[in-house]
Amino acid sequence: MCGIVGIITSEKRNLVPEIVSSLINLEYRGYDSTGIAILDKGAIKRVRRVGAPSDVFPPEEISKELDVSESGFSLAVGHNRWATHGKPSLENAHPHFDCTGEIAVVHNGTILNHETLKQELVKLGHTFTSTTDTEVIPHMIEQKMKEGLSLKDAFLDTAALLEGSFGLAVISTKEPGKLFIVKRGSPLLFGILKNTIIAASSSNAILSYTNTFIPLTDCEYAEFAIKGDEVTYRIGTTFNKNQTINKPVETITDHSLADISKGGYESFMKKEIHAQPSVFRTTILGRYDEKTGDAVLGGLIDHEDTLRNAKGILTVACGTAHNASLVGGALIESLAGIPVRSEIASEFRYKKVPLDPKDTIIFATSQSGETADTLESVKEAKRKGYKTFGVINVVGSAIAEEVDAGVYARAGVEVGVASTKAFTAQLAIFYLLAIKFARERGMTAQEGRALISELEQIPDLMMKTLADTEKRVIALTERYTAKNIRVINFLGRGINVPVATEAALKFKELTYLEAGSYPLGELKHGPIAVIDENSVSVILMPHDELFAQNKNSLEQILSKNGNVIVITDELGAQNLKEQNVDIITIPTLKHPLLYPLLEILPLQLFAYHYALALGNNVDKPRNLAKSVTVE
Repeated sequence: MCGIVGIITSEKRNLVPEIVSSLINLEYRGYDSTGIAILDKGAIKRVRRVGAPSDVFPPEEISKELDVSESGFSLAVGHNRWATHGKPSLENAHPHFDCTGEIAVVHNGTILNHETLKQELVKLGHTFTSTTDTEVIPHMIEQKMKEGLSLKDAFLDTAALLEGSFGLAVISTKEPGKLFIVKRGSPLLFGILKNTIIAASSSNAILSYTNTFIPLTDCEYAEFAIKGDEVTYRIGTTFNKNQTINKPVETITDHSLADISKGGYESFMKKEIHAQPSVFRTTILGRYDEKTGDAVLGGLIDHEDTLRNAKGILTVACGTAHNASLVGGALIESLAGIPVRSEIASEFRYKKVPLDPKDTIIFATSQSGETADTLESVKEAKRKGYKTFGVINVVGSAIAEEVDAGVYARAGVEVGVASTKAFTAQLAIFYLLAIKFARERGMTAQEGRALISELEQIPDLMMKTLADTEKRVIALTERYTAKNIRVINFLGRGINVPVATEAALKFKELTYLEAGSYPLGELKHGPIAVIDENSVSVILMPHDELFAQNKNSLEQILSKNGNVIVITDELGAQNLKEQNVDIITIPTLKHPLLYPLLEILPLQLFAYHYALALGNNVDKPRNLAKSVTVE
């Protein structure tokens, strides 16, 4: 969840602007508080503030507060916090110190055994100043150094004692020319410049400086040292401290600096909503055969027999990725006739699922590839003998490395915390998967070609939908925010139910208002009790085979004086023009299973503009972070 940065250079210069810039590029990982520590004039200096670095860390002001010498300094660590243990406060902000102030640590992850370790340290005379789980780390390092260990050995022995997940960076006055990092569960990599190395939780933090990097895998550490005019690095494992691992330098190719800039939009989320047509086109590019009407997914090519013989599919995911998986499950069942069970990963981890791993395969979906519950679900599934596949956006991420095989979503960097373009990219993969499964189970080549032909048209229809509906959406948000609406529900039938669920989640994330989602047929089984003039029902009802049933439910809402917004196509709009409802019109599609790809766009815009009308920060909703690396 949190973002960490460490910079070490053989050049004497003020690193504050660089580390602040890197932290700003990691704000999507957390923005409850921020802090940096520098090693200057033989002492560690620290500044911490509550809030996001872009708001509370002006580089010139921070440089002055740290009293950076004219010659600058060579070592710094920084941190953006998403609070888990302890409220957002100065005391709980990172970096954390030991008792002497000679060791500074930044941490991303969760230490599950911190209470036990803290009790032991308190008995040994250590004093704690925060309520975080992280603070045990510098104190444990301090204690081990008191017992005679070097900084490196104390750091690695401490890492071996920690239970949970972590990406750690440590500096100390005891070895002022060194920076140590270690990883388990949480992402960590370092970029290599001429005389500088920058370590961080994400390539976003290093892309401004270099596109070459080395990622660490679990239980690997790196030791960086200033030697003359150079900065050297050495990689090893916590299992064998003295063994050196040679790892190839990789190049960032899946995104560019432009991906982490707003590009003329007023927010990252607005940019990412409008990027969906091009993202969808990129995601499906080269992944289908127009002649055979089949999907061609290179990441799964070595597992064709497993896919062909699967009698059941289980999806595991969280949040928006789970909603995409629900749509995917409906697609696969409808087109291929394979039973699909969709589990929320945080539940799947702790329950017995009566499915035979011999003929059931698992698809794990995650934008970040770090989602803790999904990652642990994959590990648990593999222990039980399931074949695991991923629908992941971030190349080389933890889940991508853990699954047996998978398909990358190609959505690029998604900075806005509330996911938009990753959702439609995940849907694109599930449409291709559904075609692949269906072609092996009865779908004709002609039917496959027809479906692929319409998928090819989706990017242009997405562009039309965004252009045609945004002004209408803005007008509706202005009207309903002025009405002080008390209840809002999102409803649909069939494949539109999970789209309604995603719409409710997006609305909740951005507006901080409670929103429900239900199958429209369930309205009379309880939810209709909340319908009155202070409620809004957003109904997804394209003109498909369920249109008549949906219209009947709509009339029930109107009879209770409820306000109604309908997302429908041109034909549906014609059939509803006599109704007292607000209509948002999307293009008509030949295949009704494709409507989620267009319906979600005005629903994202509705949540976005509603939140703006309420004065909320749409890129950084309160209490949320982009990568959920804790339970």
